[in-house]
Amino acid sequence: MGLGHPDYANTMYLLAKVLSQQRKRNDAEAVIRESIRILEEAGLGESPACIQRMRFLSLELVKSKRLVEAENLQRKILHNLELSKGWDSLDTTMAAETLSVTLQTIGELKESEELLERCLAVRRKILSENHFEVAGILVHLARLTLLKIISDIKVNNDLSRSHLVKAKQLVSDSIRITEGILNPLRENQKKLKSTIGIEREKIGATAVLLQALEVVGLLEATRKRKQEPGSDYDHAEQALRKCISLYNKPYTRNVVSKYLRQQYERCLSSLMHIIQLDPDILNAPGMQDLLGESQRIMKELGEEKNTK
Repeated sequence: MGLGHPDYANTMYLLAKVLSQQRKRNDAEAVIRESIRILEEAGLGESPACIQRMRFLSLELVKSKRLVEAENLQRKILHNLELSKGWDSLDTTMAAETLSVTLQTIGELKESEELLERCLAVRRKILSENHFEVAGILVHLARLTLLKIISDIKVNNDLSRSHLVKAKQLVSDSIRITEGILNPLRENQKKLKSTIGIEREKIGATAVLLQALEVVGLLEATRKRKQEPGSDYDHAEQALRKCISLYNKPYTRNVVSKYLRQQYERCLSSLMHIIQLDPDILNAPGMQDLLGESQRIMKELGEEKNTK
């Protein structure tokens, strides 16, 4: 077969995944880079296999907080997909979404927003207005809108208020879409049960809903920081109740335990922290019970993790 054969590159990719799971990231990076080199030299640099390996390397770079290197690689992935598939492709929008998140992290908000807006238009065209992947882009745009307020001290009150209204609408639309998937109308249930991939759709919707609920808390915290009207944490409290409700429902609880533990813990912790920062809300009727239930869930998730 030979060391330069694509099948050998595949073996190296599998080895890199094992090394990454063992937290041997330097070794994993070296192996995956060699796997990519073999494929590129074989003329397979734009192949799905090579794109898959580059995405894996990109994730490793992000984990290591080497964001500039990750950005460069993500641009390369996006460029390759633009050439091979064009923009009317879900694979291309996935690559653009990944790049946009990295750009947000390093403060390149304008380009990040442009990419997300383009992704949103394509996904609405290919999928539908009410698909969880559309809802996911709406959450990213809502978070980015809040980042604009936080990162730019020159934002005046009128513009700040406008950003808050936009972020609220974006995250509300995302919650509406995901809750519609998780709680379909009775007349749609028969259709949904016969749809291939419904399990994946509900897992995806749950993941996006958790992100959206976290953004609701951040939205209310930002509103209070800017001393805008309505910063009484009502929405954050509602988001916490929804988060708890997700865990208490048998289906979504099973999804959380199997696939989304980390995302759920992040959402619940964030909402608890935001609410606990305001003394007034802590004295609201029933709030201590709500926080107690949240702490019980966090403890239970921790115990489940320790037994696995």
